[in-house]
Amino acid sequence: MSHKYFSNRDGRDHIDWRYWAKQVDKNQTWKGLKEYILDKKPDILVIEEMLISFYEEIDFVCEFAKMGYSYVKGCLPERGNYSLTMTFYKEGNPEYINSPGNYRENRSVICKDGGLIICGCHFPCESDAVFLECMGGFVIDHLGEDFLLIGDLNANDSTKGNKQMVNRLLDEGAVDLWIAAGNDEHMPTEQQYQGRLDYAIASPSLAKKVGNIDIDPFLMNEGITDHAAVIVDIVN
Repeated sequence: MSHKYFSNRDGRDHIDWRYWAKQVDKNQTWKGLKEYILDKKPDILVIEEMLISFYEEIDFVCEFAKMGYSYVKGCLPERGNYSLTMTFYKEGNPEYINSPGNYRENRSVICKDGGLIICGCHFPCESDAVFLECMGGFVIDHLGEDFLLIGDLNANDSTKGNKQMVNRLLDEGAVDLWIAAGNDEHMPTEQQYQGRLDYAIASPSLAKKVGNIDIDPFLMNEGITDHAAVIVDIVN
């Protein structure tokens, strides 16, 4: 996704979506991902680094609709080209909540489904201090409710801000569901760096309702995506 062009209109670099859409055949990748979703049948699905450009051969939003999924209204980026996080759901009508501080909005999608708040989030790899402060404050403010933060937090290095923010949340009472279930801190969730970049972090009340958590490397091992799937089973 490095093909860019410079625009004199706003003095910024932009990704050439028309070019990028033609560089990779996504049909096999989509076939594998679709089969996985149909097998697992999640009620709520958080997908990150998703291409939704109209230059794409595959209309992914339409394909999800064929499987019975709607997307959370408000999570599409304004330009309609690319979103770092999208959330789909099977039933109900989750309420969309604006990103904390209205900063780097497509990095996170927050929705409320009944009494459950789910924040699908992709932390910037450069440990953006403003983003982390906005997101950290939001999570801490909602630890008294049923709350789940899930996604690629890029938090595999204790010397960097992302991991330090994760540790701050845990110090404030949040629960790392993977570790709470007795699993290995260093379980790799990403192909290139082989570190645990992906997390599911819950409020104490929600942690008590989690029946199971799984980090499933199938998609990563099969080359369908570069990350493992994080699956959280919440028991009502």
